[in-house]
Amino acid sequence: MVMLGVSYLKINQLKKNKRGKDFFRQNADLVAKELLGDYLVLMRNKDTLIGVIVETEAYLGVDDDASHAFGGKITERNKIMYCDGGVIYVYLIYGKYFCFNIVVSKKGDPQSVFIRAVEPILGIEIMKKNRGISNLRNLTNGPCRWTQAFGIDKYFLGKSICGNEIFISRDTHKEFSIGIAKRIGIEYASNSKNLPLRFYIKNNTFVSKN
Repeated sequence: MVMLGVSYLKINQLKKNKRGKDFFRQNADLVAKELLGDYLVLMRNKDTLIGVIVETEAYLGVDDDASHAFGGKITERNKIMYCDGGVIYVYLIYGKYFCFNIVVSKKGDPQSVFIRAVEPILGIEIMKKNRGISNLRNLTNGPCRWTQAFGIDKYFLGKSICGNEIFISRDTHKEFSIGIAKRIGIEYASNSKNLPLRFYIKNNTFVSKN
């Protein structure tokens, strides 16, 4: 993968290439694959953190028994998934770790894309401080590691992924191979656990699991 050096990352250019609402109105499997190599940009409290998305998973909605929306029952937890694509779905696991998803597809069709891992590009010292570690390799190579590094919490629940505070910028010079595998940690999903809905950049050291 050919990466832009930090010194060449220009915020105005990233904003110019921001993914718009229509992109997130597509099906989860397509969005999950297309997001690979894109820049996840967080601008908050005068800090700018940037990572390249290197691993995603697609969740297909009411017929996907690994999805929080499986079966179509709307709950307080999953109601955000029924919104029009382009909003953020954050939830807590193990009482202390946050997982970050993007609601996709059309309103009423609760599909989502789970961001599993990113490659840190800008704001690395802030990320290390947020995680309380100095090891770069383990900084953002997992769904709860990168959210902790970026300071993601329930504050982001329901926020637009197309705004000015947090957004995704399209990389126009992608040069990598995509790996496809089954999703991780969903052995309970007897019907869909083996579906090839996990996408990752091959040979990227920040992928959580190869």
